[in-house]
Amino acid sequence: MKYFSTLVSFTLVLTLVVIALGAYTRLTDAGLGCPDWPGCYGKYHAPVLDHHIADAQEKFPHLEVDPYKARNEMLHRYIAGLLGLAVLAIFITSHYIKRYRRLASALLLLVIFQAALGMWTVTLNLLPLIVLAHLLGGFTLLCLLALLRAEIAWDRAQNSTPKNNNFAEPALSRLAGFGFVVLLVLIAQIALGGWTSTNYAAAVCNQLPFCEAGWQERFSLAQVFHLPLGHETYEYGVLPYEARMSIHVSHRVGAIVTLLVFGAFLYACWRRAQSHVMRWMVIAMSLLLLLQLTLGLINIIALVPLWNAVAHNVVAANLLMILVVFLRQIALRRDVIFPASVMPVQTEISSPRHSVIRSVVNENKFSQTPNKI
Repeated sequence: MKYFSTLVSFTLVLTLVVIALGAYTRLTDAGLGCPDWPGCYGKYHAPVLDHHIADAQEKFPHLEVDPYKARNEMLHRYIAGLLGLAVLAIFITSHYIKRYRRLASALLLLVIFQAALGMWTVTLNLLPLIVLAHLLGGFTLLCLLALLRAEIAWDRAQNSTPKNNNFAEPALSRLAGFGFVVLLVLIAQIALGGWTSTNYAAAVCNQLPFCEAGWQERFSLAQVFHLPLGHETYEYGVLPYEARMSIHVSHRVGAIVTLLVFGAFLYACWRRAQSHVMRWMVIAMSLLLLLQLTLGLINIIALVPLWNAVAHNVVAANLLMILVVFLRQIALRRDVIFPASVMPVQTEISSPRHSVIRSVVNENKFSQTPNKI
């Protein structure tokens, strides 16, 4: 089980690397750095040397061979291929140890679908809907791996002597519905961010709080969800300014809504969380939320600097991952079962405005002394 846990942790980190490389590839306009798939100009390596570039130019005379973009694209494909092998190893190992087979099967199916989306991204010339699905698939893969890692850690903790991080959280369990709403809001905002990027609308508005003067007259909600179809290529975007501006403004409005809803949820969780691990997760999400807001503002002011935009993607992925694990922990800690020697006792703490029911573990450590008669 120790080796399986290490494999899952390695795959989790590798997924973050692939997400970062995917964002870097997209933001450097290298999504079509290789016009074919899975190779690159008919070979399985990027054309870097002069004679390789000449051969590639001869095979694809209608294209301009850019070795820098081709290298970025192939590096992403190599690491993604390694990730696929790691997920396959998880699938095989889970069936060998006969545990976590459902999650492992879901991971394998998802990574196969991700490979297909990667192929369609190239063959359909960066169709925004496919690129967005590829992005969301990567985030979903990260969340499933984090859930698997958390399940392994939880099972290990349940089989050992209970500690403070195994306390029940009955007060937090009442926020499960609110947490699900926050999850949907965050997913919608991530999708809007991906839609903004895939339609090359990130640098359309460079003024705060929404866009340049007069944007209200040009804004169209219908154009936000318009699917650009029927174009030969979607590189550098095909939508008019009004549509890109509407998408960008929608993402900014979504950021404000996400900040308010997520912030309220985190505040409520902080007031109710008792175990150290849950409180630290609340702190981590709060810091990531503030960092994401800061990176978004820098994107606006500095006109989407490359590494800042990559960090914006990575922080969003981590924020979603921790939220998913946090909600799963709420569900697990709602029905936690303690050994007979560690019984949960509920106490009511009253205040002038409200009362909070908390679960306190009463560890009886009696020193047995002889009775004096």
